[in-house]
Amino acid sequence: MSIERIRNWVVVMFENRSFDNLLGNLPHIDAEDGIRGASISLRYPGGEVQVGPAHLFNDPIPDPGEAYPSVNVQIYGRYLPESNAGLPGYLGFARRQEDPWNAPQPGDVATMDGFALDFYYNSKWQTGRELSHAEMQSIGGVFTPDMAPVINGLAEQYAVFTRWHCDVPTCTFPNRSFFHAGTSKGRVDNNITWDYAWDNDLPNLFTRASEHGVDWRAYFDPSQVVPFESINLGGLHHRKLWKSHSSHIDQFFADASAGRLPRYSWVEPCMLYGNLQDYHPPTDIRAGEAFLASIYNAVRNSPQWEETALVVMFDEHGGTFDHVPPPPTVSPDGIVKQEGFTFDRLGIRVPTIVVSAYTERGTVIRDLQTNTSMTRTLRESLGIGDAFTRRDRWATPIDAAFNLTEPRTDRWEPSPLPYVAGRNNPGFQPVRPGDEPTAHIALEQRKQLGVEYVSELGEATLGAAAALLGIDPKDTPAQGNASQARRWLMAHLTKDGKVDIPETA
Repeated sequence: MSIERIRNWVVVMFENRSFDNLLGNLPHIDAEDGIRGASISLRYPGGEVQVGPAHLFNDPIPDPGEAYPSVNVQIYGRYLPESNAGLPGYLGFARRQEDPWNAPQPGDVATMDGFALDFYYNSKWQTGRELSHAEMQSIGGVFTPDMAPVINGLAEQYAVFTRWHCDVPTCTFPNRSFFHAGTSKGRVDNNITWDYAWDNDLPNLFTRASEHGVDWRAYFDPSQVVPFESINLGGLHHRKLWKSHSSHIDQFFADASAGRLPRYSWVEPCMLYGNLQDYHPPTDIRAGEAFLASIYNAVRNSPQWEETALVVMFDEHGGTFDHVPPPPTVSPDGIVKQEGFTFDRLGIRVPTIVVSAYTERGTVIRDLQTNTSMTRTLRESLGIGDAFTRRDRWATPIDAAFNLTEPRTDRWEPSPLPYVAGRNNPGFQPVRPGDEPTAHIALEQRKQLGVEYVSELGEATLGAAAALLGIDPKDTPAQGNASQARRWLMAHLTKDGKVDIPETA
C-alpha cells in the first residue's frame, strides 16, 4: 500500500466549520454530498434563512451555538423542553438549558433544519437582543470555491472526504480529546475546561509517541505563549512533555525547508489572542486560508515531500450549516456522564483533506470516517500501540487517500485571497432582496476584528491555566485584552522564552 511510503505526518486542525460551509460547493463531488445548486430554507421565529453564498468572510456573525443542546436543536429542529429556547447551552451558567437537553427521543428523525432556529435563540442570549432578518441570513452563508480558494483547491487537487464526521455532537474540547485519546471521558461541554487541565490523565497520541521513542513536535504561534493543546488537553499528568516538544511556528518552516520534520508534526494556527489565523466564526476565513497556504507550501517544497502527508482537519462544525444527518457509532468506553449522553451517535460533518505525492488528483472518498480515523491511522503508521478505546478501533483508517503507486511530479500552487489582519474588511457583499448590507457590521464583528481580541478559546485557556496553577480563574486578565493575557501567561508558563509549565501547582 502507498500509505506505507508515508513516514512523516503533518496535522493541522482548524476550528468550527462544517463540510457544507466550506466545501459544499465543490464541483467534483457527488450532488448528494454537497449543496451545489440546492434550494434550502431554514426556519426561525421571524421568518426563513436561505442557504447560499456568504455576505462576509466573517459569516456567520455572531458565533453560532456549538454546545451539546444547541447541536441537538440544529439536528432535530426543536427545543425539548420548549423552555430551553433562549437559554445558554453551556455548563457554568446559573440558569441554563435543562434535561433532556433537546436530545432525540424514540422515533425522532434528524431533519437538519434547526440551524437558524438555534442561531436566533443562541444569538439572543449572547447579544441581549434579537437579530434583524438581514443579520439572520448569515447563518445560511456558505463559501464558494472562489471565496475559499485554498481549501477548495486542495480538496480538488488531492483527496477530500465527503462523509467525515466529528466524533461528538458538541463543542471543541470533547472533540479534540477524542482525536488525541479516542474518548472525552464522558465530557460533552467546553465549560469544564478546568477539569481537563486538572485531571486529563488519558493516554494520548503525544504520550504514546514519547513512550515509543517517536519524534514529535507541536508547532504554535508565539503570540499564544504555549500550545493550545498543552493546557486544555494536556493535563497535569502530561505537562512536562511540552518542555521538550514545543516550538514556535517559524521553526516548522525551517524544519520543513531543511528536511528535518519529525515523524509527527502537530501544527496550530493562532486561535487564542490577537490576529487570529483560524476559520472559527466570526474570524475572517481569509486569515485561515493564508495560514493553510503557508503550511501547504512548506510541505510541498520540503525535501521530505514524497514521504510526508499533510492532513487538514476541523475539530467540529461550530454551529454552521450542514445537510447530512450524523450516523450512529459505538461508545468508546461505556461512560455516560454529562447530560446523559451515551456517545452512540456522531457529530456533524467536517472538512478533511489529505495531501500527499501518492494521492491522485480529484480523489473523493465517500466512506464513513471520523476524526478518530486519523487517530487510528497515526497509531498504526507510527507504531505507537493498540487502540485507545473502542471508538478508534472502530474507525476506518485513511488508506484510501494514498491511491498512487508512484509519486506525483506536479505540485499545485495556491493563491489565497488578499487579507490584512486587524482591518475591517467586509469582503463579499452580494445584494439580496430585503437586505441591509450595513446590518452585518455589528459590534460582535468589530470586536472580533480588533488586534486585541481574545477568542472564547483564549478565555477558556486562561481559566484552565489558572486552575492548573491553583489560581482563582477570576484573577486572570480582563476578558478581551490580548496583550494582558499574553503577559500573564508568559509570567506563569514560560522560562527564558520557552514553554515551562510548572511541575507542581
